[in-house]
Amino acid sequence: MGPDSPIFPITLLDSVGSTNDEALAAGRAGAPHGWTVAARAQTAGRGRRGHVWESPRGNLYLSVVLRPQVGPSRLPGLAAACGLGVTDVLREARLKWPNDLLAEGRKLAGILVEAARDDSGEPFAVCGLGVNVERAPRELGAICLAELCDKGVVADCHKRDNWLRPLCHSIVARVDAWAAAEGERPLDGIRDDYLSRLCWLGEKVRVLAADDGAELARGTFETVDPWGRAVVDGVAYAAEQASLRPA
Repeated sequence: MGPDSPIFPITLLDSVGSTNDEALAAGRAGAPHGWTVAARAQTAGRGRRGHVWESPRGNLYLSVVLRPQVGPSRLPGLAAACGLGVTDVLREARLKWPNDLLAEGRKLAGILVEAARDDSGEPFAVCGLGVNVERAPRELGAICLAELCDKGVVADCHKRDNWLRPLCHSIVARVDAWAAAEGERPLDGIRDDYLSRLCWLGEKVRVLAADDGAELARGTFETVDPWGRAVVDGVAYAAEQASLRPA
C-alpha cells in the first residue's frame, strides 16, 4: 500500500460464527464502504449455495462491506472485481470461475459475495474471503500458503495477520476501479484482466449443475463473456447455473 492509501476500519476477532454474518449486520446498521471484520476462526463459515467452509485456526477469514456506486446491471461483476483484488495480493493464485482461487491447481481461497439492503433501504454487499494460510483440508485436495512457502513460492506465509490489511485494501481498490469504469455490462472495465488470470481457458472442462453437481456438458472453455457467463463450446452458463472442473 502506498502512503496515500485509505485506512479502513478493521475489527479483528478471535472467533466468530461467520464473518459474513457479522459484516451483513454491520452493513445493515450503516457500516461504511471498506469496513472489515476478520477472525482467527469461524464456527459456522459458509461458501456458495450454503456449503460449509472449514474454518480452523491458523487461516484467515475476513469480510468487507462494499457500497459500489453502480447500477443493477453491473452488480453481477462484483465477485470478479473482488477476485482480482485478491490475486493482486496473492499473485501465485489463479481465478477459478466463478469464485474460487487456486494455486498449483488446488484450492487456496474462496470468495462469497452476498447482497443486502441497510436499514435506510440502500443496497450494499459483503465480500467474504477465506484463505488457507497454515492449514488446508486434505480431503478436498486444497493447498495453503505455508506449503507454497516451503516450496519458495511465497514469503512470510506464516504471518497470517500481515495479509489482512493488504487484502482488504486491494479488494476495495479493485471494486472502486471497477465501479468507476465506463459501461453497463458486469465485466466492463475488468474483463481482459479477469480473463488473463483465469484457470483452464482453452482447455477441456466439465460443466456441473450448481444445484446437484450433475454433469451438464463437456467441452472447451472458450471465454467468460461480458456478462460474466462461462462459454463452453459456444454455450453460455451463468454462475447461478453451473461451475467448472477440468475434464
